[in-house]
Amino acid sequence: MRGKTVLIADDDADFLTVLAQRCKALGLSVQVATDGLGALATIVREDPDLLILDIDMPAVGGMGVAQKLLSDPKMRPIPVVFCTGQSDAATIERCKALGAHYVTKGADAWSNLKPIICRLLAMQDEVVEITSAAPAAVAPAPVEPPPAALPKLLFVDDDADLRRVMQIRLRACGVDVRTASTAMQALWIAMKDTPDVIITDYHMPEGSGQYLLGRLRGTPLLKDIPVILMTGASVGMSRDFALERRFLGEYGASAFLSKPVDLDVLLDALAEHIAIDPEVRRTASKLRRR
Repeated sequence: MRGKTVLIADDDADFLTVLAQRCKALGLSVQVATDGLGALATIVREDPDLLILDIDMPAVGGMGVAQKLLSDPKMRPIPVVFCTGQSDAATIERCKALGAHYVTKGADAWSNLKPIICRLLAMQDEVVEITSAAPAAVAPAPVEPPPAALPKLLFVDDDADLRRVMQIRLRACGVDVRTASTAMQALWIAMKDTPDVIITDYHMPEGSGQYLLGRLRGTPLLKDIPVILMTGASVGMSRDFALERRFLGEYGASAFLSKPVDLDVLLDALAEHIAIDPEVRRTASKLRRR
């Protein structure tokens, strides 16, 4: 794949050099920085397609760069891979909370990084690195087709109990469900896993559903993902049709549902975008009513 740019930010000069050479061998254009401030300046100047960030760097670390990237609406969301020597549980949890990829530095760092880079940049995972002598062509062995993947859904809400309940119920309907508690976390997860559909609450303390929808629509990789919006916002006991028309029109939401959301109503909205086995759905519905 040509024409893709990766920014590598790391204060370890030796690691930076080796990793840059590896990425260039894949045919990528490479930009480098040795600290977080330099990385931010390069992002603004070069608009790379992928960031590989060390967590511990002078002035601003990789986490700080990622937070700035997500919190500033003027900056385009870019997929991030954290590549660090830290392997403690707290660091891993911080990466997971952001929904970002995490790779530990070491002898197998490149073997773990390469498939992530290929997937995030829509490259063939079997891409052959450029060498001075091309290997002889080998006929590919026949490969059995993989089983059909479950439709992927991202459920976003700051209510932990609702996330847990909806994850259980939707999984019972044959849907692969990931959850996020904030708009920023949802944006990272969407860049990492590219869900088939997103369900998000409207009112959340760290970025509303409106913020998330705006960032998704402004990101080429994510702009076409259907988004179903849920809200408890209303005027008295009546449905807020003005807000509904705004999101279905101006913001391009696929559906606008009022809380509490009935599961069957939600499944009807999802069925417009993903395949849900009717028999699995009926079975899950019977179990729910017991």
